[in-house]
Amino acid sequence: MESLHEIGIKYNTDKAWSRINKKGVKVYGHNYLKYYELFLQSLREHKFTLVELGCYTGASLKMWKEYFPHANIVGVDLDESLKKLEEDRISFICCDATSSDLPEKIVHYGQHIECIIDDCSHAWGDQRRTFEMLFPMLADGGYYIIEDLECGSMGAYPDYPPKVLDAQPFWDYAIDRARYLRVSRRRHPEEKRPYFDQLPPHIQEIEKSIDMAVIVPGAIIFRKESQERAKQECQII
Repeated sequence: MESLHEIGIKYNTDKAWSRINKKGVKVYGHNYLKYYELFLQSLREHKFTLVELGCYTGASLKMWKEYFPHANIVGVDLDESLKKLEEDRISFICCDATSSDLPEKIVHYGQHIECIIDDCSHAWGDQRRTFEMLFPMLADGGYYIIEDLECGSMGAYPDYPPKVLDAQPFWDYAIDRARYLRVSRRRHPEEKRPYFDQLPPHIQEIEKSIDMAVIVPGAIIFRKESQERAKQECQII
């Protein structure tokens, strides 16, 4: 079976280490796929729903479809013309990724969501709102990936107009959300941590359910805790 990176090269997605641009020239890509496969290969034979926010040319939708032969792929984008990408196991939703009705639209295409990739506006504010809205939709053990985190950084892309909607950079926000992982939950439960009850209830629930947060060049990968795995860990003690 081909690797995720090999399939990404085949479909010319910029998530691979290189791609061919419109002028036929090989250019560098993001090189995300070698990191993603470390985690996503465990889902390869699963039957589930994968959601990608931001479809661009649709190359990555086709890549996901081939890599996950039993998965339902859902693309979300504001460009109505991308509906032409629909085919067997690839669905399209024309919607803003921060829209409050997006979860309802996604559920229409599949409820067992094991992977969500945010490749949308790249604005910190949008990434934050979308994460808070969609992360709870993940199945236990599912992955939430946020790409292009450097785009809003000052000076990173001089020609890229920053759309920073929050004063707090998303890197700091992501670290805050993963803070619950820093100390053993069994040794230091919430009631012994004064700051925790000051967080909004929906943020408390997100922090409790984050099992892992891994930073790779340009992206962050969150994993939602598996309740079954948590029970097994408790039985070990």
